[in-house]
Amino acid sequence: MTLTGQPAAHPRPSLAALATVAALATVAALAASAPAQAAPALAGDAEILVAPQGGTAEVPLHAGTVCILSFPEPLVPRAIASSADFQIRTWSEDAIAVFTASGETQPATVALATVSGQIKLNVTLRVVPATEPALTLVRFKAASEAAVREAHVAAGIEKAIAPIRQRVEQTRQDLDALIRRSEDHQIADQLLRRSEVIKLNSRARNRDPVILHVTRATLLGNAGYLVFDIQNRSRSPYRLARVRVIADGRDVAGDAYLSAGLATRDPALIGVVAPGATERGVAVIPLSRAVLGRPLALEISTSGGRSAIRVDRGIALR
Repeated sequence: MTLTGQPAAHPRPSLAALATVAALATVAALAASAPAQAAPALAGDAEILVAPQGGTAEVPLHAGTVCILSFPEPLVPRAIASSADFQIRTWSEDAIAVFTASGETQPATVALATVSGQIKLNVTLRVVPATEPALTLVRFKAASEAAVREAHVAAGIEKAIAPIRQRVEQTRQDLDALIRRSEDHQIADQLLRRSEVIKLNSRARNRDPVILHVTRATLLGNAGYLVFDIQNRSRSPYRLARVRVIADGRDVAGDAYLSAGLATRDPALIGVVAPGATERGVAVIPLSRAVLGRPLALEISTSGGRSAIRVDRGIALR
């Protein structure tokens, strides 16, 4: 940085720097000649292998977007195009920039070769709609005939299975939507038949101490849901393994869930309540109408029925 206010002396730019500036100016000139438009939805880059005897390649382009064709070594200075609709400019000694502003441009073929002759090929430039995949950077690489053949086979397989993959993905999306609609329909049907919330205020504790609070019940259609909190005041985790809802001496509960259920990897556990934490749980009663008006008991325990807590007063569905 110069602090005297005098013009600073600038070093003479190198040839590499001048080449970079010229290349950037080339891209700017190409892009400036295009009409203003939204960026293409799909674009990307690719690597194309070229066998020793030469080959052909097709490059899909979006109108108004510059595509760089890059090679591992310097190119023969002259590139011949079969159409004047594509602008082809030097990007660097081992790359060219290709551009067209028109979406109606017919395919054109460009003959390219590296100075050493290691890579010789004809590149077909084809303009595709903005909704189709196109390329903005293509790297050409010399490879053995076997490697090129293997790449062609892999590309052919990918091309063949791509529609199948798309159909599978569409089927998955359709199935997800169908499941969501079915769930919504089931919930709506249950809400239309019955939807009530019953406030409860019952609790019990064990010796650890862990406290079981039964706070409310929700009646939704034919099912009932007992909502409870497990307050763990002990110094050890409470590993919830079993939840029972007892009516007339039999267990009428279905599945049970705990807000901390995702934290455990043990399939034998419903969830774990950490020391000092409180977690919310839900016990499902699939056929709640069968126990309406009857006194219920909610019982939780760890593995083997240990550390059981039972609330057997003040729980009833009306």
